[in-house]
Amino acid sequence: MSMATYLTSVCMTLIGTIALAQSVTYDHDRAVDFSKYKTYAWTRGTELTDELNHARVARSIETALAGKGLAKVEPSANPDVLVAYHASFDKRLEITGTAHGWGPFGLGDRSGSARVQPVLVGTLVVDISDARTSALVWRSLASSDIRPNDKPEAREKKITKATEKMFKNYPPRSR
Repeated sequence: MSMATYLTSVCMTLIGTIALAQSVTYDHDRAVDFSKYKTYAWTRGTELTDELNHARVARSIETALAGKGLAKVEPSANPDVLVAYHASFDKRLEITGTAHGWGPFGLGDRSGSARVQPVLVGTLVVDISDARTSALVWRSLASSDIRPNDKPEAREKKITKATEKMFKNYPPRSR
C-alpha cells in the first residue's frame, strides 16, 4: 500500500469518527453566584413531541441536576432557577470516499469513489434561568448525529452521554 493511499484511508477514518462525535458547548453569566441555587422547576421549552424521547431527555437532565445538588420542586414552590430544554433537528451531508493510486505527482493512476449521504443532526439546548429575575444564567448545547434505526438502549445511552457532557461544567467555576 502506498503512503498516499494509507494517509487517505487514515484521514477518511478520522473524518468518519469526527462525524459521529458529540459536540458540546456551554456559556454562563460570570456575575452570577451559582452557589445560591438549590432548587429548580421545569418551564416550557421547545420539547420533543415523541413522548419516549422526551421522557429520556427530561430524566437525563433531572439526574444531572440532582447530581449537581439541585432539588426539583413544583413551580408554585418558588424555585431558585427554571430549567427548559429545546430540541431541534437538521440535515447535513456526509461525504465518504476512497482513493487509490500514487497521488498527484504523476507516479501512477489515481482513482476513487465518493458517496454523499444525508445525515440527521439533533441539537439539544438546556437553559437555566434565575426564577426571580427571569435572566438566563447558564446554557449548554449538544449536537450529535441521529441514527433513526438506533435501538432504544442506544438512544438512551446517547442522550445520557450528551447530558453528562453538558453538565460537566455546571456550576461554572467562579473566578
